[in-house]
Amino acid sequence: MRRTLALLSALLLVGGCSDGGEPPPPAATVPSEVPTSSTAPAPDPAVIPDDPAEIDEEYVQAVVDELFAVDAKATEIFVTTKTLDERGKEYLRAIYTEEEVEREVNSWFHALGSRSENLLSGPLRNDVQHIITATGDCIYVEVLRDYSQTTTRDVGSRTVFLGLTPKRPGDDPEGLNPTPWMLFMDGFNPDGSRPEDPCDEY
Repeated sequence: MRRTLALLSALLLVGGCSDGGEPPPPAATVPSEVPTSSTAPAPDPAVIPDDPAEIDEEYVQAVVDELFAVDAKATEIFVTTKTLDERGKEYLRAIYTEEEVEREVNSWFHALGSRSENLLSGPLRNDVQHIITATGDCIYVEVLRDYSQTTTRDVGSRTVFLGLTPKRPGDDPEGLNPTPWMLFMDGFNPDGSRPEDPCDEY
């Protein structure tokens, strides 16, 4: 008897109504909102932003990384062949202005002649520390350069200053440089002071 009463009670609860009518429709469900991502798109180092405010540290770092990826190809050729191979110089011409290429080639000439046994074919790492000037015509930036993958000597890291200017037609005929920028300055003052802003002339 108790089992029968318990069964009847359960049936009434499942039915929902004692008058035999249709059960109420299920409650409507409100679809949950699809979360939107607030992550900003990565900067494109292949273009020069129209808004100078977009030439920020993230953008400049992306450009510098691309430029020195090309530089690393020249380094690998020079270190492997232990000569100023013409193909290696083409990579340098793709990322440096004419005046700066001469300085880079001279630097390599002395390095290959005096300390080639210390050279490694790894890339230079340049971490952007501070943007001094940033316009669509000129970028002047302070970077921390890591030499650990380019030499067996315990050189460590040092502060270096880079100047970037837009490529001109004919500067990179083979399209080896994936950015619209070239380096017209790559160096430091021996006393550790900051060089004058070269963008003042642009």
